[in-house]
Parts: sequence; structure tokens; C-alpha cells
Amino acid sequence: MKSKRMKEEWNAIPNRGILPNDTQARMWNNIRRVTIDKYKKIYNWTVAACAVFIISIGSYQFFNQHKKAEIGITSTITFKNDIRLINLPDGTRVWLNQNSKIEYPAHFLNTERNVTLKGEAFFEVKRDPSRPFVITSGTIKTTVLGTSFNIKAYNEKQPEVNVRTGKVKVEGETNSVLLLRGDKAVYTAESSKVKKEKTNVLEPEWKKALLYVDGLTLEQVLEKLKEENNFEVNYLEDDLKNLTIQGTLDSRQGLYEMLQTIAFALEIKIRSTGNNTYLVSR
Repeated sequence: MKSKRMKEEWNAIPNRGILPNDTQARMWNNIRRVTIDKYKKIYNWTVAACAVFIISIGSYQFFNQHKKAEIGITSTITFKNDIRLINLPDGTRVWLNQNSKIEYPAHFLNTERNVTLKGEAFFEVKRDPSRPFVITSGTIKTTVLGTSFNIKAYNEKQPEVNVRTGKVKVEGETNSVLLLRGDKAVYTAESSKVKKEKTNVLEPEWKKALLYVDGLTLEQVLEKLKEENNFEVNYLEDDLKNLTIQGTLDSRQGLYEMLQTIAFALEIKIRSTGNNTYLVSR
């Protein structure tokens, strides 16, 4: 439209007819090149740039959404008499009590490690000052850098946190408290606050059902079992003491069953020789 209007104005110039036709054509082409064509190129470039920008935004949003979908959320649920030991992506260990549920990402973010808990769990958080570990459990939020503690949140009206080691921050709806070893926080729905109290329970009894023995030698594992059981061990060969075990043991099996589980895993023999004494052999 602008090109047509300029052409009409050019044709209306007085005395334009005194110029030869070829001169008129050259003059018009020069005018068009420095006006209409110039701005047309700028317009086209601007449109193209905008298109690239829009595509970039769309690609960025798609990439972010795709990236979030790639991360994924893992859920672990336990049922009655079902206790599990879970290793999180950052090296944190979680003992999940019966009738509980924990959700966590396949890969934690670079700035924060977030999990959600419903029920009860004991955490041994891998220390990482650059990424706080945050547990949302009902009406409270617990934040740590690296420590061990228990959260009991079956009932959202009165969840509680007990600390065994380190420092823990617990937030309610209207306040927050800092806990150290031997402290616990209790939330009450009536006040919508968390209250700090002293406790003698540093580790819940149910946690002892699963013994973490991953990476320990046979000798170390058997010494660990002696803390709760009265028995002695003899080794037919000394190098058997250095065999390495992977995984966990369920202490609810009883001593004999645990020893047989160890024997099966290491492909050795552990047999009773009487008087609460066992012989380890190949």
C-alpha cells in the first residue's frame, strides 16, 4: 500500500513529463531502493528475528517441561509389618516404617533436595551445605544440611521430629524451632505451632528391624550382631573375616536366620557347635 501511494505521488509531480522515460524509470528505482525496499528489508528482518525469538521461547519452555518430565518422581510405600531401607540419589539413607509413603525425585536439583513423607521415617542425610535437604510431612517442613533424625507424621494434627545428631529446623504454619541432639519438635493443630521439647528417644525401636551392613566385613557384621545377641564365633580360616557384605539384614528373623542369610550371600557355611558358638568355614 505504501509503495502504491508513493508511486501515485511520484506520477503527480509537475513537469515530470519533461524527463525522458528511461530517466524517469531510473529516478523512481533509486527512490524506491532507498525508501520502500530499505524499510521492507528491515521489516522482514524484524519479523524473522521475532519469529526466532518466539521459537526460542517455545523451545525453552518445551525443554524445561521435557526436563521436568525426565526427572520423574519415585514413590515407595510400605504396608503393615513392612519396613524398608531406601538409598536416595544423593546418598541419604531412609528407614521407612510400616504404613508409610515417601516421594523423591530420581535426581535432586542443584540448589535443594526435596522429599515428601507421609507416615514415619528415620533419615541419615548425606551432608551437602550447598543443597539443603527438605522434608514436607503434612503440616510441618523439616530442613537440614546433614544429620540424623526421625519424623513421625501419621497424623497431620500432631506430627513430631526427634533428632539424634546435627541441627534440624522444623517449621509449622506460624513458627519454627531449631533442634539439636536430644530435642524434639511437636506440632499441635490447636495452636498451629511447633513446640520444642527434650527427649530420651534418639532412635526409634522399629528402626532396629533393619541393620545396614553394606560395605562391612564379615567380622564387623558379626560384632554388630553381638551387641544385641549373646554368641561367639570361630573362623576356620582368618581370611574369612575380611569378606565384604552388601545390603541389609532383617533382625526380626532371629539370630540363626540372619547368620544363614549372611552365609548364603557370601557362599560360606556358618554352623552351630553348641554353647552359643558358631563356626565359619568355606
